[in-house]
Amino acid sequence: MKLKIAAPLFSALLAAGCQQSAPPPAVDVKTLMAGKVQPTAEIYWNSVQYISDAAGSRKIEPKTDAEWARTQEAAATLRQLGEQLRSPGAAAGRGNDWLDYAQGLSDVAKLAEQAAKERNPDKVFEVGGSIYNVCSACHEVYMTVPGGARPAEPASSGTK
Repeated sequence: MKLKIAAPLFSALLAAGCQQSAPPPAVDVKTLMAGKVQPTAEIYWNSVQYISDAAGSRKIEPKTDAEWARTQEAAATLRQLGEQLRSPGAAAGRGNDWLDYAQGLSDVAKLAEQAAKERNPDKVFEVGGSIYNVCSACHEVYMTVPGGARPAEPASSGTK
């Protein structure tokens, strides 16, 4: 009786193990950046501002529970987006530095989340600068031409 049950189970497990997994779904990074990363970063950046202009100097910072929650949620979303940018579908065709930049976004977003949780406007402002630096460093490499496409490597011409 045990053999009758074990044989079909073994066959099913063997067949499942032999199937190839589907390649990871491609991620349209340009759309993700424009539609999610940039607007979410702007929510975080705009939550604390120091403005000095012709009208004078003023400080903008979250005041209500809802405003602080929105700031913390933006940071949490940036962390998740950094993780998504590390996925095989987003990292395909990019260098190992891509994974480092994406991890950097996740890491600094975790700090941003903590700053918002602590309701510390100075820390939110400071970490916002770090988010900007991580984004800018990645853009230096991956957005060096209009449209965000990485430039092609120069072909070896064979001439000296």
